[in-house]
Amino acid sequence: MDLSQLKWLKNVRNENVDWVYKLNEMPIPEARVFLLHWRNDESNAQKPLKGDLIALVQSARVTHIVELLDYVVYKDPNKTEWGIHRLVQTIWMPPERMDWSKLPHQKEIFVVDALPPDGDVHDLSRDDKMPKFNQHWNNLGGLQGFQKHLEKILTQI
Repeated sequence: MDLSQLKWLKNVRNENVDWVYKLNEMPIPEARVFLLHWRNDESNAQKPLKGDLIALVQSARVTHIVELLDYVVYKDPNKTEWGIHRLVQTIWMPPERMDWSKLPHQKEIFVVDALPPDGDVHDLSRDDKMPKFNQHWNNLGGLQGFQKHLEKILTQI
């Protein structure tokens, strides 16, 4: 698994279910492609570029690593909130029958207690947006050091 394009973090949740973007919810599970939702903030949805990777975090656990497949921001005019989407493909997610609550806690992965909970994407390399994360990882190889750390954890799951 190559995480060299992992640049983003996105906290996701759905108040109606415990976990979102499960394999059986994807339109074509074999392709592992789905529309990733954003709150109606088109400028934030445009930040990641085609080919960039995003770590999706749910309930303080990394549940997916997704790749942006294009530059298009899709809009659903029927939704008043969460009506912005980007097309992504899952490059990593837990094994199908795994209990996601047993995944490593975000503190083990990111080495910080709290991550931005707002549903926006956050650039992992920005000191002003992720100060504690960068303070820790800057001494351990920066973003590349984190990518290697995460890759090691995910390959062991």
